[in-house]
Amino acid sequence: MLLVRIAVLKKIFILILLFLPSLSFASLTEYRPAGPLNARSQNPLYLQFLAMPIESPQTLNQHQFETKVSTTFSNAFEYDPFANTIVNLDMEIWRTAIAFAYGVTDEIDIQIEIPFITNGGGFLDSFIQWYHNLFGLPNGGRELVGNNEFHYDLIQGGNNLLGYTNTAFGFSDITLRFKYIFSERLRLPFFLAATGYVKLPTGQASKGLGSGQLDAGMSLFGEKSIKRFHFVTQVGVAVLGKSNALNPIQKRAFFSFGQSVEFQILDALSVIVQLTGNTSAFKNTNTTVLSDPVLDLNIGFAGAVPLQHWFIDEFFYQWSFSEDIMSRGPSVDFSVLFLMGVRY
Repeated sequence: MLLVRIAVLKKIFILILLFLPSLSFASLTEYRPAGPLNARSQNPLYLQFLAMPIESPQTLNQHQFETKVSTTFSNAFEYDPFANTIVNLDMEIWRTAIAFAYGVTDEIDIQIEIPFITNGGGFLDSFIQWYHNLFGLPNGGRELVGNNEFHYDLIQGGNNLLGYTNTAFGFSDITLRFKYIFSERLRLPFFLAATGYVKLPTGQASKGLGSGQLDAGMSLFGEKSIKRFHFVTQVGVAVLGKSNALNPIQKRAFFSFGQSVEFQILDALSVIVQLTGNTSAFKNTNTTVLSDPVLDLNIGFAGAVPLQHWFIDEFFYQWSFSEDIMSRGPSVDFSVLFLMGVRY
């Protein structure tokens, strides 16, 4: 199963590599990264926990503001009725977030992200099965259930840990982020920054929109550019509060990681390929849906356009497609991200 997915993804990479040389002669006025892609795991269980999306270590200028809106549409299907922890997650999820950032100094910026989540049965199940059959991809048990159904159930030893029968819409958990770039002080030949996070329990745990607990985390981000190519690496750890519902199977911490490779085509257009994920947040289970790490492949485009009109310095955007590269595991089948924002 995994070999089939790797073969399909290899074809995508080959097409990208064949496409890049034809664009390498496009003129640039500045070598400047527009990524990484602001993607996070869309698994409904992990949406309850703190996420630390891969990002550039570069900070805003002092007294500079940034406002961005991102929206991600995902299809999730995780079905394992035979494990000691029975998992039945079948839904489509729409997560929209607005984030505000401010440059405290040239080396420090802060951010608040306010997310909303909508989940439901959706309408894409039949299309996804057609897509899987077309490329010979594993179906993961989709053929065993009806299309466009909504299920959000987690059962451990006969006890219902989660059992949401109704779709939901509402606030999710707000995240505060602090970033400090210190590579210039150390005179490093690349950018390096540390970030700290706090996730507040603002989402309704009774609807699956949050864990009801405080989470905290820290990440290191490194960035190196070689002309048109820009590379960003992330390592981090998240410490989780004890969710009342998931406590019997929840770990207290997990590690996050990411690697982004960006090729700058034009001043306002880059193509980005990145691999992001985290170790499992669960224990005492024998199903790959919970015990395997999250691993998402993201492919997309991004760019930034200087405006210098009114009070706006720059407009920026991202579009990406995310695919799970494992036939089983917690990564959702696919996600589509749209993001746009301004700095001023």
